[in-house]
Amino acid sequence: MDPLPPPDRPPRRRGHRPRHSLVDGCLEATAGTVANLSEPRDSSSPPSNLGIGLYLILGLVASLGPISIDTYLPALPEIASSLDASDGMTQMSVTAFLFGLVLGPVVFGPISDAMGRRRLVLGSLVVYSLVSLSIATVGSVEMLISLRLAQAACGGTAIAIARSMFRDLLSGDALARAMSILTVIILGAPIIAPFLGALLLLAWGWRAIFVALGIVGGLIFIAVWYRLPETLPPEDRRPLDLGTAVRGYVTITRSRIAVAYAIAGGAAAAILFAFLAASPFIYISYYGLDERWFGVLFGIGIVGAWIAQIVNIRYVMRIGYRRIVLVGAFCMAALSTVLWWVTRTDLWGLAGVVSMSVVVLSMIHLVTPGTQAGVLDEFPHDLAGSASGFSTFARFTLGAAGSAMVGLFNDGTPEAYGVVVLVSAVVALAAVALAYPSKTTQPA
Repeated sequence: MDPLPPPDRPPRRRGHRPRHSLVDGCLEATAGTVANLSEPRDSSSPPSNLGIGLYLILGLVASLGPISIDTYLPALPEIASSLDASDGMTQMSVTAFLFGLVLGPVVFGPISDAMGRRRLVLGSLVVYSLVSLSIATVGSVEMLISLRLAQAACGGTAIAIARSMFRDLLSGDALARAMSILTVIILGAPIIAPFLGALLLLAWGWRAIFVALGIVGGLIFIAVWYRLPETLPPEDRRPLDLGTAVRGYVTITRSRIAVAYAIAGGAAAAILFAFLAASPFIYISYYGLDERWFGVLFGIGIVGAWIAQIVNIRYVMRIGYRRIVLVGAFCMAALSTVLWWVTRTDLWGLAGVVSMSVVVLSMIHLVTPGTQAGVLDEFPHDLAGSASGFSTFARFTLGAAGSAMVGLFNDGTPEAYGVVVLVSAVVALAAVALAYPSKTTQPA
């Protein structure tokens, strides 16, 4: 079925930003949802406004990554025992999954620019579900690693295309606001997924986790099939060939603003990955925290991230995402300096590391939606898939580097963590500053 063009938007004067309160946004979203639920429409027709239903569906699609990782982490020891594999080989399945999250968007992002978004999301979800069910039957760790790579490539493709669909419908500050709303939904996954994984592990064993992931993928497929429209009309699509895909990425890498925002987002991800790698060692091994309290402190960090996203949703239409990213990056660098000093001098002990980590992580989530929007906003709709793939590549590549640096320079104290965070924050600030001067107003 042929899609209809994206909704018309009223023209805006350069530099003008409408005043838009959180209450107004909620009322608009609620009205859009009621309209969507009460009036049947063609699934190929984009909605006249972005109701809560659309955000929820795309949020579920984008949550596949954290759900697929966090549900099975508690099962790693049992998987190793069941498959008669070493802990190191079993942990390679985590590395393979992260690599697949990068590979999928890079390969299939340009394809979505040529074929449209909806069919590729549906196809990715089908393969994701089938691969998840296949993982439940594996008999060797080598097969587990291979299938986790394929599972992640499908999940990563769906995640990147979900962001591209927002770019098809929105631009500028509205796009950054949509990225924040999407992240608020995604942040629920790290809270729910570990508990769900542990419950399935205790009740039916580790294979049940992948059966559940297959079912989740199937349910999301049904929601996408019935409620998600095509957002890229045929007249806006690019030819489907390797040369066009390569030229698209060349075009993206020649944009100073897009590359700067991608680096800034990747540097922010490096801080997050460094925290994920270092926090169990610092909290439990170094400071002797009881394991039962680790989840509580991790949850506090998620609450801080939620608050940052809500602030962004509330003010981005007034202030502009570029200013929010610049202020957030500056605060992140300043707070990271304090965190480095705390880890170096052991000032305030565990309380100092936890409190400063929470505020730095909050700044990450103030910066990230704007950097994602900044990359996507530089290009027309027919490059949104490629731009999303490029942004994802930078995010996970630099994020993995941050995690590796913590392990490489670990000296038995938290200082390596503090140094990686500080260096990453300075890189993010420099990249944002490089992107900021050339475009300070919204496009007409």
